[in-house]
Amino acid sequence: MKEFSCPVEASNWLKEGKILIHPTEGVWGLGCDAANVNACEKISLLKQRSNNKNFILLAPSISFAKDCSVELNPSQIEYLESIWPGHVTVILQANNSIDSSLKALDNRIGIRVSGHLPIIDLLNSFNSLMVSTSANISKDPTPNSLTEVKKIFNDPDVAVYAHDNGNALKPSSIIDLKSMEYIRE
Repeated sequence: MKEFSCPVEASNWLKEGKILIHPTEGVWGLGCDAANVNACEKISLLKQRSNNKNFILLAPSISFAKDCSVELNPSQIEYLESIWPGHVTVILQANNSIDSSLKALDNRIGIRVSGHLPIIDLLNSFNSLMVSTSANISKDPTPNSLTEVKKIFNDPDVAVYAHDNGNALKPSSIIDLKSMEYIRE
């Protein structure tokens, strides 16, 4: 399995429509170019998950994430700027720049601006949205070790962005920006 430590090489892999095992703040993730429908379908196939289940999107910056949303009010913008970059995914109403395959039936998406330096570097190089989901088979626990993840996703279209995870002990919190209620703490 190919491994990249350079964000530019990992970014180029994503641009080729390939899948990337990547670090997050807490658990290993499986990611691809959010604009590549075939790559998103490949992740669903690899994870053995329904195509109907939505992905979390990682954005390279707060302004990039805000540009994916319908107009936000000043208090919503202030809130986003207080939690991002960080380990919090926000459910918000997507605008027309987001492909319908990435939206829930109510046109909402889950999006995060990570504070984890390897992901920041990768997304700054990629300069686009990246799908991110836990690196496990659906309904199975997420493996803690990269060795285990590589065994599960041993596929020629999968490579590793070889950096360490952060110190978080669980996946990101998820909050609904409209109701300000936590979906996952």
